[in-house]
Amino acid sequence: MSTRTSRYELLQPNVITFDFKRRTLISGPHLLGSLLILSGILALVGTSFLNLGDSLERNLAVGMAAILLGLPIVSTYGGTRIDFSGNRYKNYRSIAGFRQGAWKTLPPIVRVELIETKRRRTNQPNGISPTLSGNVIEFTILMYASAPRPLFVFVYTNGDKALEQAQLLASALKCKLVLPISQSTKPGREGTE
Repeated sequence: MSTRTSRYELLQPNVITFDFKRRTLISGPHLLGSLLILSGILALVGTSFLNLGDSLERNLAVGMAAILLGLPIVSTYGGTRIDFSGNRYKNYRSIAGFRQGAWKTLPPIVRVELIETKRRRTNQPNGISPTLSGNVIEFTILMYASAPRPLFVFVYTNGDKALEQAQLLASALKCKLVLPISQSTKPGREGTE
């Protein structure tokens, strides 16, 4: 299950920020971290009800080591934070809750666009991720300044969440919102402003 998230946070009164986190707990290194934590918990809990013949100290050491290796892996991810009141943004790398990245001035955003992409995804066998393939639908928010290429790209797997975030971004930035035809024709949905 994807845990890519974004949210508006109230940091101080009247200071709203947007925070998009890029991480997926069911693939790649995040899956490895989750498996290490799970195996560490099983090693710790297993010593209390399973008599495996191993020493208690060894099981505790293995369990704690697996958990201590898994936690930094799971808690490391990238993201983008936008501070609307300060008119700035930063692309960051979060390691164990500490975000590293420099603030930059946010250029005027003229358009927020939501697109829907259908494609076939296959992950390569790598010994960590499950080897799955299938059709997926991704919802991408593109934010354009004056350049023809988007300044920001945020990918969601949930269409309603992506639509909500695109509307919030366009509203906060006071810019044009462009929705796909399938979204703009639904009752209660607005198309291009």
